[in-house]
Amino acid sequence: MILKHERSAMMRLLGTSALVSVLMICSTGMVQAQDANTVHTIRIETQDLRAALDQLATEFGLQLIVQGDLAGVVATPFAGDVTATEALRTLLAGSGYDFEFIGADSVKIIPAAKSDSGEIILQDIVVSASRSKRSIKSMSPSVVLIGRDQIEAQLAKSNSLSTLLRDAVPGFMFDAQTLTSSTETFRGRDIQVLVDGIGRNTPLRNSSRILSMIDPELIESIEVIPGSSALNGEGATGATVNIVTKTGTPGENIFVVDTHVKAFTQDIGDSLAPSLTLSGSGGVGKFDYAASVTGSTSENQYSGYGKQMPSDPMMGQGSFDNAENLNLFGKLGYGFLEGHRVSLSTEIVRFSQKPDYYPDVRANPAAVNFLAPYDGQPLEEESEYLTAGYEFDLGALGRGDLKLFYNDTYKQASRAQYDATYNFALVALPGSPAVEDPLGQSVIDAQKYGVKLSTDTGIDDLYDGLTLSWGGDLTFDEIKYRTVSGRDIGAPMDQDGKAVFAQLSAPITRFVDVSGGVRYETYDLTVDDFLRPNYMRYVGGVASAYFPAAQFTGGSTTYDAVTYNASAVVHWTDQFDTSLSYSEGFAVPDVGAYTRRAGTQGVPLNFSQIDVEASKVKTYELAASYDTRNFRTSGAVYMSTNEHGNNFDPATNALSQEKERIIGAELSAEYDLTENTYVGALASYVEGKYDKDKDGDLESWLPNNRIPSPFRFTGYVDSYVWDDLNVRFDGTYTAQRNRIKDETIKPSLVFNLSANYPVMGGTARLGIENILDTSYENPAATALRGYSIAGLGRTILIGFRREF
Repeated sequence: MILKHERSAMMRLLGTSALVSVLMICSTGMVQAQDANTVHTIRIETQDLRAALDQLATEFGLQLIVQGDLAGVVATPFAGDVTATEALRTLLAGSGYDFEFIGADSVKIIPAAKSDSGEIILQDIVVSASRSKRSIKSMSPSVVLIGRDQIEAQLAKSNSLSTLLRDAVPGFMFDAQTLTSSTETFRGRDIQVLVDGIGRNTPLRNSSRILSMIDPELIESIEVIPGSSALNGEGATGATVNIVTKTGTPGENIFVVDTHVKAFTQDIGDSLAPSLTLSGSGGVGKFDYAASVTGSTSENQYSGYGKQMPSDPMMGQGSFDNAENLNLFGKLGYGFLEGHRVSLSTEIVRFSQKPDYYPDVRANPAAVNFLAPYDGQPLEEESEYLTAGYEFDLGALGRGDLKLFYNDTYKQASRAQYDATYNFALVALPGSPAVEDPLGQSVIDAQKYGVKLSTDTGIDDLYDGLTLSWGGDLTFDEIKYRTVSGRDIGAPMDQDGKAVFAQLSAPITRFVDVSGGVRYETYDLTVDDFLRPNYMRYVGGVASAYFPAAQFTGGSTTYDAVTYNASAVVHWTDQFDTSLSYSEGFAVPDVGAYTRRAGTQGVPLNFSQIDVEASKVKTYELAASYDTRNFRTSGAVYMSTNEHGNNFDPATNALSQEKERIIGAELSAEYDLTENTYVGALASYVEGKYDKDKDGDLESWLPNNRIPSPFRFTGYVDSYVWDDLNVRFDGTYTAQRNRIKDETIKPSLVFNLSANYPVMGGTARLGIENILDTSYENPAATALRGYSIAGLGRTILIGFRREF
């Protein structure tokens, strides 16, 4: 158990460490700066353009200011005795980027307008989340790639991945601003989160903590593929989000210190949240490495209403306040032959939150109940992830990778008090049905391991440019759903999965790219017998027995699915593309949550009586993009349908699986007002219905926890002031939703500001979220729990980043 004064001491220690780091960084000044005409001997290998630029900047002592996103762009290799100007000119040749010195040691990387022949240069960016190394130009314009430079710009305002996705991808819903990912929906459906192609979701029992536990410092880029997909297994009914971690480059050894402190202006002294990251990457000979360690701690949070936020506003889901977090990441690679590389990566997460008080969920919005000190065990996360990879080039057989992985996650919820509406049953002590179990907090203990094979084989003999992507997966899931004391509250389960897939893609002339494929997947699920514990409640303040303990009889079943996808992208001109696509994905119901309710209010106590089916989702999408030198835009309209939904009905305490249909539209656009200033916007509309009474008609609106807001708009202006001060101002509006009677979700409008400035060889940053300290209701959190939960108030972030 971590006491309050111990957390405060750790916060002061971490804050002092962060301050000392800043002073040490600043004290080095700019002694490494070199004149642009100084000649250096340098060798640049084939690698990502951003990595090559970092190597060049380190060699010449330059500070980089990147305008645009370099994700996926490959550098031109070269070697020789060159000046910085000559090196930059050679390095950026054909990349679609240019450079401009704005001082003796600062250089700005900017998108190039046109090539020497006058044609617009289109970058060849590769996306891997589709299980093949496909150029983004051959995919739907709705696909979004978020590069490291965009991530670092976002870190000036917030280190939340959910916020980053919301600001960069129009279909991503407003996040709950807590640890949970239950409301992190895309187009009204679930997202599948991958890290280097390996899934982080726990399908047998949704842990609801995924993105919030991933450190942004280990990320090189993020790939977002909208629509349903089964190429990486079940769960991607709304979108696939693949997080690509950093990889070192031999000969380019970089050390980074990044520190910041964040606080709420309502009470700065009581809300300090310092963070410190040490990271490095590089390599020697054929070895490459990347590593990072991030430590952070936090105090209280405040809402726009000027009140302290409850530490657990969503009853058991936890939050980021009064917490300590440690994230360790490491990756080691060895390229032993041309085209062959083995790697080993690991990530370790430790998170602990000890609230001071319970929430008062009857207040409007939910508030801190200062009369109820928290007396439960801390909320905790103890997770380890290990991945071994082998990238190969077998000539005619193809190029690809083989990955073996092991995920071990322990996710402990916080204790939630009894409430007659929102938490009406508490785990009771065995043999004392009217006494609450003080160790009744829930724990999800899950292990997932397996192997994934993906291969791209060229079949030019049949058709020029034809590629067959093929492979398969073997996965094993084991889960235990227990109390802190070790009593089962859900059935222990294990699941074996097997899958094979094949995908064909080819250019049809230089104007059309087509792709289509099929995947077969089968899951063997085994559910064990268990004694569902007894539950108690309070009647008029008096403890009483509620549901007696009951024996649940397990069983086994098999889910299988054949899913298809097809798409065609038409390049009408160098600037205008359209695509038409069809895709299928599926999701297995959260069986673990269902068994917890076994024997209550008519829910069967025998698994064979639980009639649940996998939900196959079909998505139809029409998308387009138009890019010129000064204007960039993309948009999509879509419809997704399924015969068996996954809606939990709290009125009947049962899973309802009815027919659904969701329709929506998305639009993003950017316009360059000047060379140094651009404006942009993201807009999305989504709405859906389902067949609640099972009469064949879609007459009922989907619940708010699926669609908290039907319309969202984000507008922003990004400008370079005084050449090298980058300032971004943005605002996000979420519309009201009143489709569900007596459950209206209120609208919200929030403005933010962030700034990055190169100074003393590094980058200083400032971020202000909710500039006006607006009092608003968080739509996602409110939709999930059914009572009002406030959004966060104004915060200020000050940070500094320096590369050595």
